[in-house]
Amino acid sequence: MSMKEIWAPEAVIVVFLGLPLFRPFFKSLHQLDGLTWLPLIALSITAGIFPAYGFRPECLPTLVAALFINVVVFSFGPGDAFRDRPPLLTTFSLVLLTVAAVPMFTFSPRVYEAKGTPPPVRTLSIETPDREYVLRVYGTVESGARAEKPLIFIVPPELGSAASVDMVCRELWQNFTVITYSRKGYDTPHTDKNGKRRPASPSAQVGRWRVFRNAADRSSFNEQGKDLEAERRSDLEFLLPRLPALLGATGHGDLPPLLLAGFGAGGSALAYMAGEDGFTARYGKALGAVAIESRLWSSYQSQDRLVPQIPPSAGIVQRQWALFVNRLHNMRPLRVERTGPLPSAGLPVMYLVSGRALDGPRGQKPYQAVFDALRTGPGPVALAAVESAGPLDYQDYPFTRPLYSFLLPGRIGAKKSKNPIGDTAGVIGNFAVYLLDQTRQTGATTPPRQAIGGNLYVENRGLPGFR
Repeated sequence: MSMKEIWAPEAVIVVFLGLPLFRPFFKSLHQLDGLTWLPLIALSITAGIFPAYGFRPECLPTLVAALFINVVVFSFGPGDAFRDRPPLLTTFSLVLLTVAAVPMFTFSPRVYEAKGTPPPVRTLSIETPDREYVLRVYGTVESGARAEKPLIFIVPPELGSAASVDMVCRELWQNFTVITYSRKGYDTPHTDKNGKRRPASPSAQVGRWRVFRNAADRSSFNEQGKDLEAERRSDLEFLLPRLPALLGATGHGDLPPLLLAGFGAGGSALAYMAGEDGFTARYGKALGAVAIESRLWSSYQSQDRLVPQIPPSAGIVQRQWALFVNRLHNMRPLRVERTGPLPSAGLPVMYLVSGRALDGPRGQKPYQAVFDALRTGPGPVALAAVESAGPLDYQDYPFTRPLYSFLLPGRIGAKKSKNPIGDTAGVIGNFAVYLLDQTRQTGATTPPRQAIGGNLYVENRGLPGFR
């Protein structure tokens, strides 16, 4: 979707809704009975935006306004009756349209000017009886090349999948070859091997958003979060061994140095896998892992419910009351506590978190496992946060879904970055450059470090000199 493309139907909607409302005030419009049908057309266009462009919450007020204006216009009909419309009702309709149109235009997609030339993008597919993956490769990896770019493999987020990190991948391509993917039946939206895009499932997106918000607090959501981490782990175990063959290499030794990065549950899966015995041996070119907005839900365990003891001498009334209170207690959501295992020591891991994680105990609560992994778990490990970045700002959403960035900001009072896409790519890329310098790997170029426009908070243990 072109970033400006949606502005055309939005402008048509406002004009079609506004003309019938202005009709009583202009004699030249009195004889145009066909204006009565324009609001109905505008309502159809507004409803069509959602299947065409995905869920656009900034258009919901306009949808409500279009419904109201259609009721007003058709209540008076196409003839002279429209002149009897109460001025207060017309004024209210115009105000409602204006109020609804402001967020629709304010939070429309923004234009992102990427650096350099657009990257070559290849689409690869893998099909088995029970799985279908579509991989996107930004750039090229040539077998036996001695001065090729390092490789970054990205596990996409649950909220938006690979389509929501396309700009980040294109920005990283300036210095790296980048691979991401989507899996049919799991990722939403999903683009199949023929390039046909399957739209995002609203129910799946709402469900995963609830998990993202509540899995570090409530047991039912935490179990779902653990399932998501297990699914992403199965993706990694399936895809990583196949990378050399997919990219035309003849073995692990022919791959360039590899940084693994994952959003959400994928980042958590990577953090645990990076510390397991044998991981380095299986993926000798792996430099480390980046876990982006990953909450490590597998490190939480459900709390035990307290069952009050009923004294043997209790009478019938006291016993029934205790049972009643106990039933009420059991109806409350079961909570979780951070008592499960953290990732073990292994490859270096960097956790990239929202700036709101720096806002004291309340902001840190969803990230408790990440802070525990940093400060009490085994290293080497680092934590980084662009202070102005909200939980969804490390994806393309600051440009494609600006309303999300507005509703979910970063650290209170932090100055907004002018280039959040560049900042995300810069933090990930700079970690790869640091690891390349530390390991002194050969066979690939070492990219330059990128400047970060936003204020960057960094804390690390076992990674000297990383900042």
